[in-house]
Amino acid sequence: MAQGAAAERGVSELLGRQDLHVHTDMSDGDLTLQQVVEKAAERGVTVGIADHVSMRNADQFIASEAELRRYLTALESAPVFRSGEFCWCDVLVHGLPDELLACFDYRVGSNHGFALPDGTMASPWWRTLPAPWDQQPEAVMEHLVDNLCDLVRTMPVQIVAHSTLLPPALLELESDVHAWWTAEREDRYVEALAGSGVALEISNRYRLPHDRLLCKAKQAGARFSLGSDGHTAEQVARLDWATDAARRAGVTDADLFVPARTLRAA
Repeated sequence: MAQGAAAERGVSELLGRQDLHVHTDMSDGDLTLQQVVEKAAERGVTVGIADHVSMRNADQFIASEAELRRYLTALESAPVFRSGEFCWCDVLVHGLPDELLACFDYRVGSNHGFALPDGTMASPWWRTLPAPWDQQPEAVMEHLVDNLCDLVRTMPVQIVAHSTLLPPALLELESDVHAWWTAEREDRYVEALAGSGVALEISNRYRLPHDRLLCKAKQAGARFSLGSDGHTAEQVARLDWATDAARRAGVTDADLFVPARTLRAA
């Protein structure tokens, strides 16, 4: 059944069966490529391999053009989509030749660090706010949202991953996600998403985004992607929470980003 016909009849063929954010031991995952393929087949899920492509951790990540070419060659032999997870705080993706970028089925962009106006770099994993930002938590949140809007507007990616992740330091001050993701901030980010065409990942690992933002993104006509962000055998091709969240927001197959290439059978 064609995807369009399935959507018209209310049948979901892709939702929960397409995991476009999976890691292997070619970066920081636990499993080999073959083990990921076997686990995905066992769970009836099509996967895209999106290992880290970044100079932030040259010992663990794919950190050069030569390493990236070897990585893409390895993916060619497997029944998986070819992707990579690029860092907003890293310049590597902007220096790659067009012919190499064209080898990806899609590319994922992630906020693993964002710029602050004093020239320092903030982290969505900050457990404490350093001075002077410990006195300006709202400003940190404003800069986080500004960076996310710039990410989807300027990075050469098709999916933005775990983008609404909040630093634990902010949640220590106020645990209600809506206190940080105010209606105005949500609207600003959703407008950037819808205008850019970049798909918003619903992350099974981080259980993001929250429902109110997801519903706004759906109403604005944004596209979506489901990702396990799987690094372990337990995580890979697990999309239960993400699928439920998508359904709560009314997301259907017609709203999903779908890579253009058809995968061969394993």
